[in-house]
Formats: sequence, structure tokens, C-alpha cells
Amino acid sequence: MFTNSNSRPYLSDNVVRYGIHRAMGRLGIHTPKGVHVGVHCFRHGVTTSLLESGTPIHIVTKLMRHGDSKVTLDHYAHIVSDADRRESEKSSVKIGQSMAQLESDSELESTHSKTA
Repeated sequence: MFTNSNSRPYLSDNVVRYGIHRAMGRLGIHTPKGVHVGVHCFRHGVTTSLLESGTPIHIVTKLMRHGDSKVTLDHYAHIVSDADRRESEKSSVKIGQSMAQLESDSELESTHSKTA
């Protein structure tokens, strides 16, 4: 995941200790006592980003090398549900905008008044 100038991987413990923790300190991010921050956190971040962007579950499962989609869904179902809700809300807004445009369309009004 992380390589040095000789294209050799860094030890993950060194990446966490001298990379991640140092960067967090400079950014003023402090973790509560007993909370572990490690390289594995990146897997969760990537998985969450993929699901939030609408990547199909079978693709995310393959990329994360989970045994099957059930494993992915067991851990990330709340992310999928949130993404579905956001997409549904976007669709509702588009439908509302289309309806408003139809209601203000002069042709619709003239047809309506002819039939009334």
C-alpha cells in the first residue's frame, strides 16, 4: 500500500506511528484513549466511499476481497441504505421540478381550459 523510494513496502506499524499519527497530530486530531487507528481504517473509508458513490455491491465485494456480498452488506448495510435514501430524494426533487414546469406550461393551461 505504501512504498518507499526503492519501491519496497513500509512496515505498516511504521506507517501508522510515523505517518498517520504524526499527520493526525499536526491536524489537531486526537483519538480517545483506547481507540485504535491503523492502516485497516483505510479499507473502511474506501469501502464507504465506493458505496456512497453508487458502486454496485458486487464490485465493492470483489474489490474488498470479501467472500461474498453478504459479508459486505453485513458490515455496510447502513451505508447502502443512506445512499439509497439520498438517491430517492434526488429523484423526488427532479419529479417535483418537472411537475412544477408542467403546471406552469401554457399549453397545459390552454388544453385544461378547453376541456373544462
